[in-house]
Amino acid sequence: MTADISGGRGVEWVQLWDGRRWPGRIRNGLPEFGFGQAPSGLSTRRQLRERGLSRGGQEPFARLTWKREQRFAWLYVDERARARRTPSEKQLAAVNNALAARKVCAECGPVDHFVRTTDHLCGDCHAAGVTPTAGGTDGWRTVQAWQSEATEDESDEAQQDEASAAGDRAAEALARATARVDHAERTRAGAELAEQLAHWHADDHADRPAAEQAHTDDQHDGSWIERGVA
Repeated sequence: MTADISGGRGVEWVQLWDGRRWPGRIRNGLPEFGFGQAPSGLSTRRQLRERGLSRGGQEPFARLTWKREQRFAWLYVDERARARRTPSEKQLAAVNNALAARKVCAECGPVDHFVRTTDHLCGDCHAAGVTPTAGGTDGWRTVQAWQSEATEDESDEAQQDEASAAGDRAAEALARATARVDHAERTRAGAELAEQLAHWHADDHADRPAAEQAHTDDQHDGSWIERGVA
């Protein structure tokens, strides 16, 4: 269904994720809304970040356009967003050390900009055709050692997290195994009880004809006695 409400451009009633219908249009398979015309419940990545959220791995649901459609931003569903992970102090220290290592020239030492990743030279040394000293300068080696230590600390923390997750998985597996064993024991106990009841019923059936015969004989004897008395 198309409504003529956009100054000559056909606007479709777009079906939203929660069942609502909203005026917009479909482009390349995704809904598209103009600036200030997007429905509630959709946010850009910047808006999510300002609220301490992340997109949580979801794909964009729609696109927001402005400045005569020359600028755009992806829109994500707020209900599917997740809280952003807070980095630990070790992770922040590792990032800072890595950034510091990127600002140390292997020839002239610390600089105020990032160095090249191929030869670890700053722009001036590279433009001058300087050959880096074998093994780097003392300052460069010191900063690289900081980065290596931070990387090892981050790796240890990741291993601890992995070990903790493995422990949780093992506990869950043990709980499932215990539940299966309990279920098997209850099933076996139920089967044994059913078998015992079946034996009891068989014994009852086996004893019942004799009891019935004895009861019948008693009835016959009584009838003869009654006839004799008569």
